[in-house]
Amino acid sequence: MQSTALKRGLAALAVAVTVAGTPAVSFAACATPKENAALEARVLLSELMVAALSCNQRPSYNAVVARYQGEMAGTGKALKGYFARVHGARSAQALNGFVTRMANEASQRSLAEFAAFCSAAEDKFTALMDERQLHSFQSFASLQPGASNHGIEACQYTASNTVPNSGARTR
Repeated sequence: MQSTALKRGLAALAVAVTVAGTPAVSFAACATPKENAALEARVLLSELMVAALSCNQRPSYNAVVARYQGEMAGTGKALKGYFARVHGARSAQALNGFVTRMANEASQRSLAEFAAFCSAAEDKFTALMDERQLHSFQSFASLQPGASNHGIEACQYTASNTVPNSGARTR
């Protein structure tokens, strides 16, 4: 009888851990909106870096990096934060692997359609440096085709897992 109660207790604990743990595990691996914006920016930056080297657009790349260096520093912190949260002690290795993968994928796109890749990169450099178009690097990155090609799921927020501000009305 004591053995049966112990088995039931352990089974109930296992179910509770599984049920309670499942959302936390899936939430832990997804990217928050800030982290997702940083991931999208990294996709674009990798593409521009490849264009600088492959398409001989180094001056344009250097100008973009100089113009957006403050924002890119924040993007870097957000990326480090995501990888630290998800990968813990292995975060530096995981981040380096991610950056390498983004560069390799951009390089493969440049090799597959070189002229189109270089032309698109030139258009992006021009748009990013256009003084008449006020935008952040991250907002520009989010509008690019393939912005979400980083392969990391964005967290989905619903009313059930958000807390409204005290006194604020929610929809």
